[in-house]
Amino acid sequence: MNGYESHTFKLVNAEGKPVYCKFHFKTDEGIRNLDAGKAHQLTSDDPDYATRDLYKAISKADFPSWFVKI
Repeated sequence: MNGYESHTFKLVNAEGKPVYCKFHFKTDEGIRNLDAGKAHQLTSDDPDYATRDLYKAISKADFPSWFVKI
């Protein structure tokens, strides 16, 4: 999943001038979605499915990663 900062930040560049920016976290794995039927099946049986899936991947050393863009 990509992540987008909700706030705008004020940074100062090398010349001392303010620059306003946002941080975006872009997934390196790409975005893959479940179809509505599969998502309903998985989450109705286990509402913590997504969290559990993430923990299982990490336990197998299949770590998620993101590229940060400003």
